[in-house]
Amino acid sequence: MTTVTGAFGTGLTEPVWVLQHLLGFLAIGLWAGQTGGTAVWQVPVAAVTAALAAGLAAQMGVRLPYAGPGLAAALIVMGGLVALAVKAPVALAVLLAAVAAVFHGHPHQGSPLFWSGFAAGSLLVSCAGLGLSMAVAQAESGRAVQICGGAVAVGGVLDLVGVI
Repeated sequence: MTTVTGAFGTGLTEPVWVLQHLLGFLAIGLWAGQTGGTAVWQVPVAAVTAALAAGLAAQMGVRLPYAGPGLAAALIVMGGLVALAVKAPVALAVLLAAVAAVFHGHPHQGSPLFWSGFAAGSLLVSCAGLGLSMAVAQAESGRAVQICGGAVAVGGVLDLVGVI
C-alpha cells in the first residue's frame, strides 16, 4: 500500500480524514447538485477559495472567534439546507457555502504545498458530494439526498455537543 506523504499529501488527505471536513465538503457538493445550474461548479469553487483564504488569514494571525462551534454550526446549516432541499439563488448559495467553508480552512496552517493539497482534497470531496447527489437522485430519489443532508446535520449536532 502506498501512502501520500509530505506537505502536499497531508493537505490532500486532510478533508478526507477529518470527519467534520469530510461531512462539510460533501454537504457543499450535495447542495450544489440539488441547486443545479451554474451552482454545480460555482458553489464548490467558492467554498474551496474561502477555506484557503481563511486558512491563510489565520496563518497571518487573524483569529476567528468561536471557530469550533462555528464549524459545527456550518455542518448543521449545510446539512439542513440539503435535508430541506432549499433552492437558493446561485449568489446566495455561493455566499452560504463560502461562509461555511471559512470554518473548515481557519484551523489549518502550512506551506504552499499543504495549501495546494488541501485545495485539491477539498475540491475532490466536494465533487464527490456533487456526484453522490446526482447519482442518488437518479437511482433512488431526491429524498435519499435529503437523508444524506440530515445525516450531515446530525453530525454537526454531535460535533457541537462534543461527541465527535
